Amino acid sequence: MTENFFLDGGEVLAEALQQARASAADGTDAAYAHVLGLVAADDAALWATLAAEHVSVLRSWGRLSTAASQCERYLRDERGAAHRLPLLIERAQVRSESGMHAAAAADAAEIREAVGRDPRAELDSAAHARLRRVEGLAAGDPATARRYLGEARAVFESVGDAAAVAVLDADLRLVAARGGSDEAVSAILAEDSDAATSVPRALARALALKARHRYEEALLVVVTALASDGLDAALQLPLLEELVGLLVALRRGKALKALSAELSHLTFMEAGGSAEGTEPPAARFLRVLLTTFGLLDRGEVQRARGELDAIRELADSDRDRAHWHLASGEVSVAAFKRRKVEADLTAAVSDLTTALELANTDQLLDVRIRALRLLGEAFELLKQPDQASDRWARAHALEEELVARQVSDEVRATLLEDIPTEHDERIRVAAELAASGPGGAPAATAVAAAIVAMESARGAAVLAGIAPGAAGALRRLPAPGDGPAAWQWLRTIADATARDEAIWIMHARPGRVHHGIVGRGLVHHVDLPADRGELEKLVKALRKECNEYRLGRPEGRDRVSQLIERLAAGIGVETVLGLVPPRIKRLVVVAGGVLSDIPLAALPIKSGRGAPGGLGGLGGPAGSAGSDGAPVPIVTRFALSDLPCLSARPLLRQRAVGNRGSRALMISAFEATPEDFEGELLRTDYRRVRILGHGQTDPKDASQTWLQFAGTKNERDGRIQPGRFQQANLTSCGTLILGACESGMAQRVGRDERTGFVRAGLHAGAASVVAARWIAEVSVTAVLLDRFEGYLRYLPRDVALQRAQLDVRDGRAVPAGDVPEPGHPAWWACWTLYGDSGHQVKAPILRASARRPAHVIRRLFRTAVQTD
Repeated sequence: MTENFFLDGGEVLAEALQQARASAADGTDAAYAHVLGLVAADDAALWATLAAEHVSVLRSWGRLSTAASQCERYLRDERGAAHRLPLLIERAQVRSESGMHAAAAADAAEIREAVGRDPRAELDSAAHARLRRVEGLAAGDPATARRYLGEARAVFESVGDAAAVAVLDADLRLVAARGGSDEAVSAILAEDSDAATSVPRALARALALKARHRYEEALLVVVTALASDGLDAALQLPLLEELVGLLVALRRGKALKALSAELSHLTFMEAGGSAEGTEPPAARFLRVLLTTFGLLDRGEVQRARGELDAIRELADSDRDRAHWHLASGEVSVAAFKRRKVEADLTAAVSDLTTALELANTDQLLDVRIRALRLLGEAFELLKQPDQASDRWARAHALEEELVARQVSDEVRATLLEDIPTEHDERIRVAAELAASGPGGAPAATAVAAAIVAMESARGAAVLAGIAPGAAGALRRLPAPGDGPAAWQWLRTIADATARDEAIWIMHARPGRVHHGIVGRGLVHHVDLPADRGELEKLVKALRKECNEYRLGRPEGRDRVSQLIERLAAGIGVETVLGLVPPRIKRLVVVAGGVLSDIPLAALPIKSGRGAPGGLGGLGGPAGSAGSDGAPVPIVTRFALSDLPCLSARPLLRQRAVGNRGSRALMISAFEATPEDFEGELLRTDYRRVRILGHGQTDPKDASQTWLQFAGTKNERDGRIQPGRFQQANLTSCGTLILGACESGMAQRVGRDERTGFVRAGLHAGAASVVAARWIAEVSVTAVLLDRFEGYLRYLPRDVALQRAQLDVRDGRAVPAGDVPEPGHPAWWACWTLYGDSGHQVKAPILRASARRPAHVIRRLFRTAVQTD
């Protein structure tokens, strides 16, 4: 503070100054106006010194916005303009504490230049130390920052200013933490978290938490600071900058959009501009950056480029420059999609590589991840798939590391669902290109490329688990981005379908579900909004409801119906199947991840859509599907089968053709041991194998997934797990029927694919597998599978299962047990046909069926041979 002044007749000024300082101790500053009014008109130096003291008082209270505006007002006064030095020192400190380090450093440079020009001007040690702190906090080089802050600390320590020394110690820890010092990070985190109420301490704690990749906790710290009572407007900016990075890292897209809208209405008090109330450069940079993302969302690419270029010079730190180059790269990628000019991609690669280099600290991990994602997209569009896969894989690894550091299971699960794999990204890029054809109409080659990208994702996950060497089929897929080759490949697939058959391929990525419909003269790609996390929750809830106790109660069955309706709406069934012409009666479904768990047969569609008689022309009783336009299950119109991937179809079809016939093995797993089962398959070739028994699946623990056979010593001795089951000799089996509970459920592998008894049966050599998605009621299982086997004698497998399910649904097949509302889909929709959907019985046998036995069954431990 300024010393008391005793000038000629100045006792009044001295007394007023004492009163002003006393008022300041009580939290008011109005008396300073009176003090400044008492200063003689010709004593400009004293006036400027006292004005600087007033600003200092406001700054010490944390009222930075008021301090900034008052300082600007004093600098515009001719006395302040004539003696700027003390006011500039205060303004530099106000700007520095507001997070405007570049502007603060500019003030410090102006002060030192002025002192160097005027021999009469000098800085006392305290002023020099305060400037050194400003310069240290603004320094981009950690070594320089440490040196300047160390100089300031030494000065304050020499005069015994313990409070200033403590502040400098905190500054030095922060610089060390930014430089990657684990010791400094630990020291910041060791401080009492409740003490992080001031903005500087909150920002330091958030930075330390980010260094440990604990983004969720850092977000809570920043949000708490922003919500604190009496937060000064000038302190909003540094907190908002942290908030933006955290929201990006935690995939909070809705919150980012809301923040962008809010920033456009925020009034930042000027902390260093030329006029009161004007927007500071740092605030403008942040606002325009968020505005750019909003413009990109609306497709206003040219305007986004103009806005971004206008703020390039405002990026005055590595952090800001990293964000600018990241946004510039994203704008260039968007420009390429509109103009198809390769120079845009070249510019994008350059900008994104620069962003990656600048974001070389843990505090900018979010920028690194986003830059890698966009680089992958740019390389994909440049038809460099290996480079694209490398960048996407690196981004995925960083994101999984980030997820592991979060606190709550809910946040971890949400983040995992929101992390796109390289397949998600490849499908997204292909789909966006498919949607950007002339006039908005997708080109056939672009649609084909999108469907091939979906097939590549499925094949990469499952082919190796179906047959040794099967993954080689992936290498025969067209290269990513090769539209003409993709179109030729897809035409080959379409030509191999029957006239009444279509393939429905699906893939869920974060925020979208992609659908492809392929058949003779039929190719569609539909990209619909969907919440993958919500679909996961619905499937889990459905599985929980589907047990005999819950289904025995009306409210349980109602709950299942509601969940099925929500799943249908969630993936857009009506929109997709509305593209399928009436001639199509059979659908081969290719789906992975959460989509593979949805009971498609039960999903409701409107019966008026080309489904006469409710059975899609299959000869069922008229009206069984409900009145025209009323919702009915998909199975009333389509026979469904599930295919692991399109590349597996020729392999499974070849197996099916070679393994047609009626010789069947029916195994009572309650009586036969695993060794009996395995030995019987080695002794005799069976074309159809049906296992009657019990199974259990634990989606989280593969060791608790098993089929129960009779044990030689105890029950546990008779359990077969998928790994052992896939070693069974099923190379002669055309149809494997797993009549056990939960046999179609499976263990997650990674995030996208499951392995279980269905996959094990296909790996063991079977051409097709019939299994249950959830716990199946015993009496419904018996009657449904008996009907299915009967229809197999003259119908394709998918149609046979469709008929069996409709027989149960419509009451033509009545379970032996007391099953409430047996036609409810919860009882029959769990059964699914996986693999080849064609005939089990050869055509010649169909023609000769009246002259010789066509159906031969051997029952293990019921040894009579049955013929009919």
